[in-house]
Amino acid sequence: MSRNQRPMKMKLRIGTRGSDLALWQARYVASTLAPEAECELVILKTRGDIIDHVSLVEVEGKAFFTAELEEALVEKRVDLAVHSHKDLPSEMRPELTIAAIPPRAAMHERLLVRRESLEKDGAFLPLRHGANVGTSSPRRQEQLETLRPDLKITQLRGNVPTRVNKLRDGKYDAIVLASAGLDRLALDLSGLVDIALPVEWFVPAPAQGALAIQTRKADVELIAFLKEMLHDDSVERAVAAERELLIRSGGGCSLPLGASLVGAGPFTALAFLGKDRPTRGTPARWARAAADTPEHASELALAKLMDGHATRHGPFGGKSVSLCGSAESNVDLANRLEGLGATVVRELAIEFVDLPTPDLARTFAALGERDTVVFTSAHAAARAQGNPRPKARVAAVGRATASALEHAGWRVDVVGEQGAAALARSLEVDGGARVCFPCAEETVGELERELVARGVRLERVPVYRTKPVDSPALDPNADVRIYTSPSAVRAVAAAEKALGTNPRLRLALGESAASAMQAAGLEVDGVFHPSSDDGEGVVHRIARTFCRLENQR
Repeated sequence: MSRNQRPMKMKLRIGTRGSDLALWQARYVASTLAPEAECELVILKTRGDIIDHVSLVEVEGKAFFTAELEEALVEKRVDLAVHSHKDLPSEMRPELTIAAIPPRAAMHERLLVRRESLEKDGAFLPLRHGANVGTSSPRRQEQLETLRPDLKITQLRGNVPTRVNKLRDGKYDAIVLASAGLDRLALDLSGLVDIALPVEWFVPAPAQGALAIQTRKADVELIAFLKEMLHDDSVERAVAAERELLIRSGGGCSLPLGASLVGAGPFTALAFLGKDRPTRGTPARWARAAADTPEHASELALAKLMDGHATRHGPFGGKSVSLCGSAESNVDLANRLEGLGATVVRELAIEFVDLPTPDLARTFAALGERDTVVFTSAHAAARAQGNPRPKARVAAVGRATASALEHAGWRVDVVGEQGAAALARSLEVDGGARVCFPCAEETVGELERELVARGVRLERVPVYRTKPVDSPALDPNADVRIYTSPSAVRAVAAAEKALGTNPRLRLALGESAASAMQAAGLEVDGVFHPSSDDGEGVVHRIARTFCRLENQR
């Protein structure tokens, strides 16, 4: 029925929650329907409003913010209900339908930060190390933790003004909120730093920014009226594709999944899925897919997420990082970079040759309780396999080395997280006690120099040597090259100069690798300990460099 055919003004009861944002949304609908309809707001409390002291993940059941509104519709206490579309569960009561989806507000997220917690050079997010960030959303939490493992994530509930006030009161360093809610309420954010987060690597919830106008299926005339007055076909199609991705991934509101459709012919689907899905041990990851329809783009993005492998999408998407070293160098760092979307190229520069050593079992058995055996590489640690653990204290540089020892059946007493030199300085060695050091034949590194300078009795036990591979293949298009050891530098320096490769960033893992780079005439853009924070120092330097280069364009 067209506007000219309607004989009289309709009287409608609009069901809504009582929060500031819900009331804004209901009043927006009422004003859009005027003057053809006279609207009365009926305010209802939902379970999500009442239980506001715990995370929604801990609340049993679904439809935290919609069930009471739907019940009022079924019982004919209201004629229509206004929902934030992202709050609707995937399954609706059979008597009800979505009559209209109005034009969509901004779908991206905003980071609000207290000025004293701001760090402009922070990787991905301009937050100081260890900042306390408030959110109750599993999706936001997973993206925050994936981007910045150092952050402390704290539960945050309440309506939008309440959350902003909690930030102002100093209970949090920063909070993440939907831009749509902030825009609709036009809140005063003075004194806070307001940062728009890119949807490409901070993916919003499916249907974020969209409203859903729900009615009874039997009210055919009302459905036609609402569709005529409020509905946007393009938003409906995009939202349907986003929610279909959520449904097919087997999730609901508690699933840490983001999905967003952008563009129009071709359409681009952006998506994010948290760790341990679809199987335990799978890392968090981003996906991006383009197609001629929203539905096809969504299907392609879902396939990438469910594959479980690195997708080459995320903050480092489109960037190539070369790890120059051995086939087994820095597995944790490679996985971290791939999880952020980088294409990681392993440039095989060196290989290991095990040495025929004296009886290792006898060497280890001769160590007493006051002695220490130290491993600085996973390959040396692998030689412990088959040998009984000594009475001595066992120390390892880095988690990868510690894991290799544990795989060999050895308990590790000390794990050095800040490199070999820091571990050597921290070791308390009694007078006359020994430090046994299974190592590469050619190693004269940070650990040895520190211990010798302290006058510690060091016993080197060469268990392998490195040798350069013939004609190492280097990636000519590398944005970043990471040199994992001095021997790797020596193996590729000549080949790099001959090839004329010029990566935007050259990083050394350890002071010894940096010294070798300087000796070879290679510029050193940063030095990091290979065991420090799973390579987060490397990640941060790369992120800051890419950001600076993008800003210079």
